Amino acid sequence: MVAACERVGVPLDRIEDITAGCVNVAHEGMGDIGRWAALAAGFPDSVPAVTVNRFCASSLTGAINLSHAIRSGELGFGLASGVESMSRSGWAYTKGDAPFSPRGPVFLLDTMWAGAGGPPNPKLLAVNAYVDMIKTAQNVADRYGLTREEIDAFALRSHQHAAKARDSGRLALEIHPVELPASRSEPARLFEHDEGIRGDTTAEKLAALPPQPNTTQMTAGNSSALNDGASAIVLASEEAAQSLNLAPMARVVASATHALDPQYMGIAPAFAMAKALQRAKLTPDQIDVWEVHEAFSAQALGVLRELPNQLDGFEVPDDKLNPNGGAVAIGHPFGASGTRYVLTLATELKQRGARYGILGVCVGSGQGVALVIESL
Repeated sequence: MVAACERVGVPLDRIEDITAGCVNVAHEGMGDIGRWAALAAGFPDSVPAVTVNRFCASSLTGAINLSHAIRSGELGFGLASGVESMSRSGWAYTKGDAPFSPRGPVFLLDTMWAGAGGPPNPKLLAVNAYVDMIKTAQNVADRYGLTREEIDAFALRSHQHAAKARDSGRLALEIHPVELPASRSEPARLFEHDEGIRGDTTAEKLAALPPQPNTTQMTAGNSSALNDGASAIVLASEEAAQSLNLAPMARVVASATHALDPQYMGIAPAFAMAKALQRAKLTPDQIDVWEVHEAFSAQALGVLRELPNQLDGFEVPDDKLNPNGGAVAIGHPFGASGTRYVLTLATELKQRGARYGILGVCVGSGQGVALVIESL
């Protein structure tokens, strides 16, 4: 959060509100990790913050909320951020149905997968709304008739594009290196690359991986990895930016949300992106870069299959799609991905000398969030 402000030249005391996307606020998160992180990072006590949870689009939703406040004239500078520590998610003891129910047998739940504990809602159980995310990816694959070969091919594409972007220094443009202290086994070092990228993987290696339980085509290789990560971007009104002589990277043009049956979690971005384009008064062929979230390769392919149905037959050109790879390779720390995508898209537009970009993020429970930006 501090690095984002320093990089663009905004003093910490000029930030008027902070949003922090986070799905599982474990350990020091203590409910509102945005506020605690701001205090720990050295922001003045007067800078407020809020934690936003819309699963995978948490930080993107926070960024959109700030843009709405700026557009309404209620905010000058805002900081949208996101974080997820998937490796340190806590454990929760279950509670009974009745308030203050007597102690009895209890179960430990991994909050990364089971929420904060407690009995599941019977109405949601009846419609299988708590369906495993990897099962929804299989549902999408079945719905669009995707083959294991094309699902793995998309995963390979993600790793190859991400490896190229890493090796060329493209990804370094948007990464803030972190100094890791020495340990008993390793000296101090600079941590500056995402660990999940497998530039040496092959179609044969991916094909050899076994399907995960309750699926026929989903594997560890064609799904996004479990990651820890954080990201942040600064948003400002035109007047606020001019007051500090700042040169913005891009402007928010339009946004949209959409929701559908949780059984087909993953394809809602296709509908949200179509809505956002309509609100932006843009045609699909005017978009120079498309960022489609890759929770699973099958899910991203499902979005690409559904987009022509929503955009009068338009198909996203391969050279405009996720040019630096996606979450299958880079990883998907839930709360951090949204603002990471905004920065990735804005940076890519600048590098290409292009004008318009759109991103779409799927959300557990069957939602989708989209954002259109214009490079400046």
